[in-house]
Amino acid sequence: MRRFSELDDRLSRASALFPACEYGADIGADHGRLSCFLLESGKVQRMCVADISADSLKKAETLLALRGLSERADFRVGDGLSVLDRPADAIAILGMGGHTLCGILENGREQLRGAALILSAHTDMLLVRRTLTEMKYRIEMEEIAYAANRFYCLLRAVPGEEDLTEKQLCIGPRLMESVPAHYPEYLQWRIGLAAKKQSAMGKQEFIWLKEEEERVRDSENH
Repeated sequence: MRRFSELDDRLSRASALFPACEYGADIGADHGRLSCFLLESGKVQRMCVADISADSLKKAETLLALRGLSERADFRVGDGLSVLDRPADAIAILGMGGHTLCGILENGREQLRGAALILSAHTDMLLVRRTLTEMKYRIEMEEIAYAANRFYCLLRAVPGEEDLTEKQLCIGPRLMESVPAHYPEYLQWRIGLAAKKQSAMGKQEFIWLKEEEERVRDSENH
């Protein structure tokens, strides 16, 4: 049996969040490993594999060619969601800062067309969650991954509305409900980062994270 393309923990969790569908998109695909896995596993029938960098996209083109998947991929060089020339059932946007990711969502609002969103940002996940609620998307699932010596929060959002508190926007509403793998360690990591911030928001974030850490610890002891 042919082995699927290997993924690290971050991309593995992204692939798990990605719904089975006819047409998917990987925006900022870089090396193309996520698209390769989704196509090779049969979870997605066809992918738009896109990056703003032509040099980066060549890496994806090479990988998919080696795996015999080129005919099921649309390779696009371009900025954000402008590359989509047909509706996508699901869209992954990973591996960038929160402000950049939110800019892609806001500028490409018309291209979303109700697609499920699989998102992860290196920074400012609070901003990502707030932007989603403002765009009438609700967070369906959240996961924690550990790769390259750091933690990542990944989420899947679908069209819908929900009211979230500032604390939920900061920590993650589905994380607080489900307590996924790596969650206690993730909280400790974020507490350490928040402790270094001098802003009022950083201090409030530290308080919320400490409260959540204590809640999780108490729930484990009962």
